[in-house]
Amino acid sequence: MGNRREATSVVTSTLTGLIDDNFNENEENISGSDVSGSDVSGSDSDASERVNLDGLNMDGIEVDELCDSDDSGRLDSSHGSDSDGQNWPKFNLENDMSNPKLKVGMLFKSKDSLKEAAKQYGRLNSYFIKFPKNDLKRLKAVCSEKCSWFIWASKLNPNDPTDQTWQIRSSNPNHTCSKVYKNRNVTSVWIGEHYKEKFIADPDYSLKSLQQDVKRDFCCLVSLTKCRRAKLRAVELIEGAHKAQYEKIYEYLLEACKDGYRAGCRRIVGLDGCFLKGYYGGYLLAAVGVDANNGIYPLAYAAVESENQASWLWFLELLAIDLEIVSSYQICFMSDKQKGLVEAIYMLFPNAETRHCVRHLHANFKKAGFRTKELKDLLWKAARASTTREFDDAMDELRKTNQHAYDWLKEKNPTHWSRSHFSIRSHSDMLVNNLSESFNKMILEARGKPILTMMETIRTKIMLLIVKKKEEAEKWKGMLCPKIKKKVDLNIKDSLRCVPSYAGGDKYQVECGPGSQHVVDLVENSCSCRNWDLTGIPCMHALTVIHLKEEFPETYVQTWYTKQTQLQIYSNFVSPVRGPKQWAPLSNMLPILPPPLRRPPGRPTKVKRKEPDEPQTTERLSKRGVEIRCSKCKIVGHNRRSCKGEVGQNIPVKRHKVGVPTQQQATPNQQEGTSTQQASLTQLSIAPTHQQAALRQKLPFKRKPTTVRWMPSTQESSMTDH
Repeated sequence: MGNRREATSVVTSTLTGLIDDNFNENEENISGSDVSGSDVSGSDSDASERVNLDGLNMDGIEVDELCDSDDSGRLDSSHGSDSDGQNWPKFNLENDMSNPKLKVGMLFKSKDSLKEAAKQYGRLNSYFIKFPKNDLKRLKAVCSEKCSWFIWASKLNPNDPTDQTWQIRSSNPNHTCSKVYKNRNVTSVWIGEHYKEKFIADPDYSLKSLQQDVKRDFCCLVSLTKCRRAKLRAVELIEGAHKAQYEKIYEYLLEACKDGYRAGCRRIVGLDGCFLKGYYGGYLLAAVGVDANNGIYPLAYAAVESENQASWLWFLELLAIDLEIVSSYQICFMSDKQKGLVEAIYMLFPNAETRHCVRHLHANFKKAGFRTKELKDLLWKAARASTTREFDDAMDELRKTNQHAYDWLKEKNPTHWSRSHFSIRSHSDMLVNNLSESFNKMILEARGKPILTMMETIRTKIMLLIVKKKEEAEKWKGMLCPKIKKKVDLNIKDSLRCVPSYAGGDKYQVECGPGSQHVVDLVENSCSCRNWDLTGIPCMHALTVIHLKEEFPETYVQTWYTKQTQLQIYSNFVSPVRGPKQWAPLSNMLPILPPPLRRPPGRPTKVKRKEPDEPQTTERLSKRGVEIRCSKCKIVGHNRRSCKGEVGQNIPVKRHKVGVPTQQQATPNQQEGTSTQQASLTQLSIAPTHQQAALRQKLPFKRKPTTVRWMPSTQESSMTDH
């Protein structure tokens, strides 16, 4: 009995403290209490009492945690003590959120954590938890209007503004409602945070799979629209917010791959700009070099608001400083003639060689109306010509084929697109800007991410690329790079049909058929075909002379293409970067704001518009030129969906009345009807044509109904007879 009185006194005193100004507006004193329950033994730790107090509905209140027991010493280390010395269970967000158990007396570090725990309880048990009372001092959580489940909570120390701890004061854990399968506690934000790891493991995690996983894990039906918003939230958590990353741009400063460029790259740089697919858009300007194996070597890249002359001037000025371009006479730029790029190059590098991509030149050639394959072959023949004589012959052939195409191409300066007019200083005969196209393909997945995430993704790709190229180069056998060795072997095979003749000194005459005769100078590393001069790789005429002298072809290849040069280029590694949380903030810099949003009309494009001659990535075959026949009316020119004619060529059937003769069997008196009646009979007996059916549908929908009389009535016939 002593233990029972002690437990009862503890319950009564604790419940008296629960009825404070947070829950009882009239603040009446407790007149009495009726505590009923089973007998409490000396070590009973699971006592549960049901209390009814005047002015407050406390039916089903759990007070098991309010009673002292011998098991209090077995509470885990996460439990704390209040100022009265009571041991209360403390909710742990990291461990207890997987299966929250909301008990009376449980402490929460904030009101938000308490609300999130209640919502998580509702998600796991298919209940929609809402909060009708929610202010600075009290919080009430309920299920539905007819359900008895509830939770009352308040601040542990309402008079202390620094203490944000909340405590559950009373609760009823019993539900009297049915479960819900469209739970509004399962929001898109919560779904994105809960399934974030799924998107990290699989960036192509589909919306349908997400919908099925939510249904399986939480017995909740969500729409694909909510799943789409959840995916955006998950991607934002993974990659970072778009706007917030602009504030950390000053903390992300990198050094370009200038040391590798100066170590052995040829002096030709590809310039290009691609649009960004992120929230704020913009363009990414990039400069790409070429290594000893004719592979891409990224030099620099920068994100700008738009692609214009001012952006290119800013980018090229920094590029000239990084690459230490003192004299523009030794540099060559390959581009697609982007907006403002040509003017910017002429302003900063007046003596530089500029080349324009022939593939884009051919695209403009087709837009001008010259689309035949014959004209295309002649254009590329003129572009591939290595001597001025070959170029003139190709242009004359084009003029004889199409005078207008010749006039259009004649206006283009051949120094920008034909090998016959290229300079030999850059040791490259490239006609297309494949360097930049390959780089754009490498960074394709990064172009839709926030700015710092995009930059970090590109930097990581370049870092891994340099290491990979270095490891590959160390495994090469021989003096030359593999691609260059392959070209030399091909030229050796072609040199078998050439006959060399010694002409005295260091010059040789090489004949390769009727009218094909060239002069080779081994000292100057030159051939009259200009292929050796342009590339630095011996042509088939030079290789014929080299074999005649019984020398090794590798010794006549420029050092730009050797294995040693490749190793020197890729010996300059990109340093690893610590995470954004470890970056030192720069407080003396003004924050960078994102560019203003300029949304063009229409749906935003995610895929580059392909030229007609580019290969299409879709597997769907085009129906251009295919004769389309409607499956309804069997008429050529439209399909079933747009059909407006007769369905199945149906013909109106003549209506017959029982006991009434047809038009052919009508009596003479009946055939003497009016002309209007005869005309109507004639029109109804003939099937309407396709044109008539189309005209019939153009009539207004609302019109005065007309009555078609098939036969004159008996009265009218009798009146006619009289």
